[in-house]
Amino acid sequence: MLKKIFKQKPKLSVGLDIGNSSVKVVQLLTPPHAKTRELVSFDIKSFKAQDRQDIISSIKAVIENAKISTKVINTSVSGQAVIVRYIQMPKMSREDLEKAFKLGIGKYIPFNLDEVNYDFKVLDDGQKTDKKSMRILLVAAKKEAIKERISILQEAGLIPNIIDVDSFAIANSFELISQQNTGAIAVLDIGADITSTTILHNNNPYFSRDVPIGGNHLTKAVVDEFEVSQEEADELKRNPQDRYGDLIGAVKPVLDTLCSELHLSFNYCESQLGEEVNKIFLTGGTAKFKGIDKVLNSILGVDVEIWDPTRILEIDPSLSREQLQDVGPLLTVAVGLALRE
Repeated sequence: MLKKIFKQKPKLSVGLDIGNSSVKVVQLLTPPHAKTRELVSFDIKSFKAQDRQDIISSIKAVIENAKISTKVINTSVSGQAVIVRYIQMPKMSREDLEKAFKLGIGKYIPFNLDEVNYDFKVLDDGQKTDKKSMRILLVAAKKEAIKERISILQEAGLIPNIIDVDSFAIANSFELISQQNTGAIAVLDIGADITSTTILHNNNPYFSRDVPIGGNHLTKAVVDEFEVSQEEADELKRNPQDRYGDLIGAVKPVLDTLCSELHLSFNYCESQLGEEVNKIFLTGGTAKFKGIDKVLNSILGVDVEIWDPTRILEIDPSLSREQLQDVGPLLTVAVGLALRE
């Protein structure tokens, strides 16, 4: 009888990724006392850029289409309203850290203290290396951006549980992977306008940076080169057929510029860590660009793999694995958010 009374029910969690051009949602099921997660539903819907009502309508649509059974969701923010800093500070207690940031937050972020919500985490307290300093992750987000995100969710009939940062949600999507990816790896989320670069060291966040180059820049290069519409250019990126060589020639200057920025980030981390970035995981909408992993590999000289977080999940039998193979890389942020507890 007691076992029946206190029997734990499977837990549902929802991640909602509101990007620059689309909304993605996933719903995960966690059995009691299990580390596995099951993907039970998902949906993706595009919206008109910066159209608030269209964003809200798209959120309502994905929630309905994915048959989301709870109004409580995890979501995230990104872009210029978010600042991420990795700071070396003398070893001190959390209480002293809170005082230090309250008095001197302006040294690390270009916003006034009353304009932001901020938090920090000690990544390395120096115990392993016997240092007198510790590495701190400081994250600040403008209150205005948080307030707007909450307002949109409330208008869509939802209740925000956790509001994370895109880059950390992406890193969190590696949660269920074993420690096979040791050393320094980079995760590139190439979105519509921004490439979010996160470097993990032994699966822990070490460095984050947004590069203002994304899929739209590649599309524009294709439009200009082939004199086609944006829709035709997007289709050409996915299925170039016998025009692959010309297609790569058109986008190569954009990818060269992106890789130059990535090299700067990699070089900085390598100088700090004393080891090279040994693998790149590519995710986001542009991961669907046929052969982009091979092109980036040839430019950067680092092994590149398309990252599909749904591969590490159990899949509900009602879902199409074929469809997931096509859209999996687009769900990375949403999966990472749903894994948050």
